Amino acid sequence: MVEFGLIVVLEGLLLGAVIILREPKLLIPCVVLFLPFEYLQTQTLDTLGKGGAGGIMRTMLNPGKAAMAASVVVAAWRCRREPGRLVARSGVVVPLFLLAAFVTLAGAWSYTQRPDNTVAILPLYFAFACAAPVLIEDRRDLERITAAFLIATIALSLLAIAQRQAGVFEWRAYLIESDSYAYRSNATFADPNNLARFLTIGMALAGGLILVTGARRLTVYLAIPAIIFGLPALVTTGSRSGWLGFLLVGFLIILVAPVGWFTRLRLYFYGAAGMVGAIGMLVLQGGAEFDRIKTFTQGTALLGQRQHLIRAGWEMWRDSPFIGLGTGSYHNALMYAYQWVLPWWTETTLSHTSVITLLSEGGLLAMAMLGFVLVRLGIVTRRVYFASEGAYAKLLAGWAAVACFQIFMQSQAEGRLLEEPYLWAILGIFAAVELGSANREPAAADPVNEQAGGRLGSAAAAGA
Repeated sequence: MVEFGLIVVLEGLLLGAVIILREPKLLIPCVVLFLPFEYLQTQTLDTLGKGGAGGIMRTMLNPGKAAMAASVVVAAWRCRREPGRLVARSGVVVPLFLLAAFVTLAGAWSYTQRPDNTVAILPLYFAFACAAPVLIEDRRDLERITAAFLIATIALSLLAIAQRQAGVFEWRAYLIESDSYAYRSNATFADPNNLARFLTIGMALAGGLILVTGARRLTVYLAIPAIIFGLPALVTTGSRSGWLGFLLVGFLIILVAPVGWFTRLRLYFYGAAGMVGAIGMLVLQGGAEFDRIKTFTQGTALLGQRQHLIRAGWEMWRDSPFIGLGTGSYHNALMYAYQWVLPWWTETTLSHTSVITLLSEGGLLAMAMLGFVLVRLGIVTRRVYFASEGAYAKLLAGWAAVACFQIFMQSQAEGRLLEEPYLWAILGIFAAVELGSANREPAAADPVNEQAGGRLGSAAAAGA
C-alpha cells in the first residue's frame, strides 16, 4: 500500500503540471524524469503478469509512461482543429510506423496466448514520438527537457552509489552477490544494465552541453555534477555493455559536437589517458570490477549464456524465415520447442540480443524494416545536422542520433530495443529539433500582458 500511495502521489504531480500550473509542456520533462521509476511495475509482475489487461495496468504504474499517455491526450486536444499537426512531419515517421505496425501485427500469429506488453505498449510509444513536437515548440522547451535528463542522471547516480556503498534500497534480490558483487546497482530501474544505458546517454548530453554552451547555469549546476556523479555510478552497475557503451558514446558525442578538430583531438587524447589511468587503478585494486574487465579478452566468457540464446533464436528463424514466430514468442517457443538448444546448466531463457529477437519473432520482413529505420535515421540526421542554425541545434540533433545508436548497440547485449521507452522519447525530441524548435526563441511576453500593456498605453495617450 505504501508503494501504491507513492505512485498515486507521483502521478498526481503530473496532473498538477497540467491543471494547477497550466503548463502542459511540462509533461515532456515529466516523462524524462519519471520513466526510470520501474520499481512498482517490476514488483507487480507476478500479480499482474506480462501481457493482457493486467500487463497494461502494470505498465501504467510507471509514472513516466502515464506522462506519455497524458502528453498524447494533451497534444490531441491541442490539434483538435488541425489533426494533421498531430503527426510530426519528420523523415523517420514512416519507417517507424511500418516497423511498429508490423511488430504489433505479428502478435496475431504469436505462440503466446495473449498480447505481449511489447504489442500493447508500442502504439503508445509511437503516438508519443509523433505528438511530442506539438509540446516542444521552442528552445526553452528543449532546455527544460535537457535539464530533466541531467537532474535524473544526478539523482539516479547518487542512489546507485548509495546502494553500493551504504546498502540502501537494495530491492532486487537477484542482484545480491551477483557476479561476485555485493550488489550491482540498479537505482529505480529494473536492471542495472538499463541504468548504465541511461547514465551513458545522460553523461553524453552533459559533455556535449559543456563543449557547446560553455559556463552557464545549466552546465555548472547540472551538466558537470552529472558527469562527476555519473562516472562512479556507472562503475557500480557492473554493466560491461554499459562500460563499452560509454566509450562508444563518448567518442561519438565529441565527433558530432560542433567544435574545432584540434579541440576534438585534444579531448580524444585526454579521454584515452583517463581510460588508461582508470583501468590501471582497477588493476591495482583488483576485485570484481577487474574480473569483469578481464572477460573482454575472453570471447566465451564475455558472451556467457548469450551464445546459446543466439543459437536458439537462429533455429527459430530457420523454421519461419519470412514472418517469424510472432511478437513475444521467443521465450515461450524456447521453453516448449527449442529447449534442446540450451545446455542443462543454463538459467537464462530471455533473449539478450534484440536483432536475434526481431529476427526470430518477425523474420526477414521485420529485419528489412529495421534496416529501413536505421538507414533513414542516418540520412535525416545528416540533413538536419548540416541544415541546423547554431551550435545548440546541431548538438541536440547529433546527441539524439548518438543516443539512439547507443540504445541499439547495447540492446544487442541486453535486449530491450523497441521496448525501451527512452528510445521513443528521444525520437520525439529529435523530431522536434528536425522541425526547428531548437532555433525558435520563446515569445517575449504572453498575450495577457500584451493586452494589458496596450490598454495602459491607450489610456496614457488619451490622458496626454
